[in-house]
Amino acid sequence: MAQTTRATGRAIMRATGRRWRALLSGAGVATLMASPAFGDPTPEGVYLGLGGGVTFDDSGKVESGGVAHDLDTDVGALGLATVGYSFGSGLRSELEGGYRHNGVSSWGGADLDGDMSAWHAMVNALYEFDTGSGFTPYLGAGLGAAIVDIDARNDRTGQSLTDSDVGFAYQAIVGFGYDVTDGLALTADYRFFHAPDLEHDSSDGSVADGYANHAVVFGLRYAFGTGPAPARTETARSAEVTAPQVPVPPSVVPTSYLVFFTFDSAALSPQAVSIVDTAAQNALTVGKTRITVTGHTDRVGEPSYNMVLSQRRAASVMERLVSQGIPPEGIVVFARGEEEPLLPTADNVREPQNRRVEIYLM
Repeated sequence: MAQTTRATGRAIMRATGRRWRALLSGAGVATLMASPAFGDPTPEGVYLGLGGGVTFDDSGKVESGGVAHDLDTDVGALGLATVGYSFGSGLRSELEGGYRHNGVSSWGGADLDGDMSAWHAMVNALYEFDTGSGFTPYLGAGLGAAIVDIDARNDRTGQSLTDSDVGFAYQAIVGFGYDVTDGLALTADYRFFHAPDLEHDSSDGSVADGYANHAVVFGLRYAFGTGPAPARTETARSAEVTAPQVPVPPSVVPTSYLVFFTFDSAALSPQAVSIVDTAAQNALTVGKTRITVTGHTDRVGEPSYNMVLSQRRAASVMERLVSQGIPPEGIVVFARGEEEPLLPTADNVREPQNRRVEIYLM
């Protein structure tokens, strides 16, 4: 009574897409309200990525012995790795390899125990949208090949579905990245993967088959395009060197100080706090009655956003000076945004030297 069947076809999935929308929020230049972290496309150069997530097989009906039934599978898992190149303008290209796996539970109501899996290799093209927010949405598509395996059976009834096939595959991608550091980004995306025309050699002839899969993927991407921070200029080095850590006699007190910031941040680092405190102590020592504080940014992002960011940086320095005993009425604050770079650069270039606040004792 036991009957062994061989899978001879799967219909193309019933697909429904998912839409993602990036929201942009910001603060007015006239205020010091907190603004969202600024994100920009992946820096130009090579990058590596790793990801993992959950998959939902949606291959539809499988025909066996001239009868088509829905193949029911469990929620599965996937892993993938990418190596790519970013052109710095939002466009990226990459090579991707990965593996998907879903357990098989039944076919046409008949219990089966086994799995369906797919190895794949793809060439992807993606485009990132510069939104001015902490998130960088992207869209992409890929072409390649997949090796799809199914091995499921019911030992009690003798029923089985077993096959392994190689065929053309494509995928659609929609997601977003979030910059953790200059080179490291967290990513999350949805992927629809489809191998529409796998070929099987069976006892009753060669027939077409299809494999369709949805996936939600979370990952990390590291871009090497940021490179090491450029060497300090003589002006910047001398400013930092001449910012002593303790008050010095009035005759040798420097009158200018540079305070540097990390990308898209107005927070004072421990080194920055030390420099600001030294400037305050020296101003009190020599009796300087007027201090100018001028904020600057690099040229990554919209000028309006950078103007706000430079004002926030200047405000952070002013607040620290006041906490060290400098009267607020003796401090004059300016915001220059990206207009007066210490090191001139092209637009959208991250330059650590330009993310600064200048303090002058007058």
